[in-house]
Amino acid sequence: MITLGESPMPYIKKKIDRNQVMITSFDSLVEPESIARIIDFFVDHVDLMKMGFQRAEANAGGRGCYPPSNLMKLYLYGYRRGIRSSRKLEAACKTNLEVIWLMDGLQPDFRTISDFRKDNIACMKKVFKEFTKRISVDLDTGYVSIDGSKFKAWNSKDRNFTAMKLDDRIKWLEDHTEEYLRQIEIADENEETGNGSLTKEELEKKLEEAQKRLDQYKFYRDLMIKHNLTQISLTDPDCRLMKNKNGMDTAYNVQTAVDTETHLMMDYQMTNRNTDHGLMASTMEEIKKGAGDEIIEALADKGYQQPEDMIECLEKGIIPNVILPDGQETYELEIEYEEKGCDKSSKSTEEIKKCLHNGIVPDVYEEVIEKIEVVETKKKVVDEPAEMAEPYATEEEMKERAGEGFYVRDPERDKVHCPGGAVLRHKSVKKNGDTRYANKTACRKCPYRNRCISGKGQWKEIDFNKDTLEKKAAWWNPEGPEGPEGPEGSGKEPKKGKKEKWHFEKKKVVRIKFRPGREKMELRKCTSEHPFGTIKRAMGASYFLLKGKRKVDGEFALFATGYNLSRAENMFRFEELMEKVGREAA
Repeated sequence: MITLGESPMPYIKKKIDRNQVMITSFDSLVEPESIARIIDFFVDHVDLMKMGFQRAEANAGGRGCYPPSNLMKLYLYGYRRGIRSSRKLEAACKTNLEVIWLMDGLQPDFRTISDFRKDNIACMKKVFKEFTKRISVDLDTGYVSIDGSKFKAWNSKDRNFTAMKLDDRIKWLEDHTEEYLRQIEIADENEETGNGSLTKEELEKKLEEAQKRLDQYKFYRDLMIKHNLTQISLTDPDCRLMKNKNGMDTAYNVQTAVDTETHLMMDYQMTNRNTDHGLMASTMEEIKKGAGDEIIEALADKGYQQPEDMIECLEKGIIPNVILPDGQETYELEIEYEEKGCDKSSKSTEEIKKCLHNGIVPDVYEEVIEKIEVVETKKKVVDEPAEMAEPYATEEEMKERAGEGFYVRDPERDKVHCPGGAVLRHKSVKKNGDTRYANKTACRKCPYRNRCISGKGQWKEIDFNKDTLEKKAAWWNPEGPEGPEGPEGSGKEPKKGKKEKWHFEKKKVVRIKFRPGREKMELRKCTSEHPFGTIKRAMGASYFLLKGKRKVDGEFALFATGYNLSRAENMFRFEELMEKVGREAA
């Protein structure tokens, strides 16, 4: 206990004299088992030029080129330590002892560092695959766990537009331009300011700005219609608006394949798909190629429940262990019947595919295919496709018809005009092929909301097939106090087209009852999320620095290599790891 008058514990004395002269090697300043030594040894034993790397040109004129090996070491070290910015990497070349050692004292500026990443972005994944091959040699691997996670793109939400968002902004700007014109007219008549605060010159300036933005948004909308786009992003054209834990954001959906035994990331796939449906086979494709005729098993959650994707996996020699819906024990899959000779004992993908289409269980699938049978079923065959009725010539005609108590579909712009005067936008496509339209914002302000929306719904959702142009609003009451004169008095007939002609034919199909391994699902829980957590939290990958799917794919390769490097540090002794990264991969 310290009392008044007593001195506290003494400070620790300084360990060095800053003016002391030292004679030492620079190598001694780097820890013997530093991660920098692993990166240095690996890159020195990789032929970067053979992979397609280009020399790094110095920005200062007259200077020589920087060796690609040094800059590759810099990026691997930086992404492993959470240093991604080219300016921060430039600073590290002057202040970080490990980086100075890796760079052999070279100090490229941030533009040279940035240009190296940009010019060689396609080669980064080759480095990832080479490193993964070397450290996974002679390892006992398990199953492959598939999962996806959203990574924020270099594109703000304000620079991303959907058709509904554009329509709202266009309407808002049209209302404002009309108001500005009215105010200018008042100012001309009264020779005063339009609204008491803005002069005529200020109003004209605001009108010009509003008109410029309006033309811009109309151009974006026409572009979406022309190219049949659901979204348009101005900064990064490849990213998409996606739902994540924080709501909605512009992002990429990264699919990873992680080994359940070693927790190494074996491969990844960069996508801009909103969901994981249909991405299992494509994510596993490269891993299967490396495995040859060996049957591999994939583990995935309910987001991968797509029959076509699971069939493709089985045809390629991949067992898709996808979590079953509650109360379900098997998946019922159906494929076309093809009578061909096959070898059920073979492990080749060709023979496996032939067996499945013949209705024969390959030997490698005996434990997972509970039942397979060839059945004869009726299939609908279209003789003459339906002819859709001619749509209304102009939007004004569509709006007029909607005002008579109809939901009117505009097939060219893929939207629906509703009786309330709003526009319902494409929301989703149902299993039967119908398109669902909705507009949450418009429904909140609609005067007919209480009559239009029934039950527990908060907004109107209406489905159209590809041949339907209009639907009568059942709730429309032309004689009611709130509604104008309705369709009964319009004298217009609904648009009708030629009906589809078809017949039934008997066809043979193969029905497969597939049982995934429930016990294997427990392995997925402790495998899939770990890499994403490490990359996002420990390595600072909260968002991508680059733009475009190709460049983002290359940037993630640096994250993936850094993650596998981290895993390798925990798996092997330093000497063993150095031996692995220094030898040629098989």
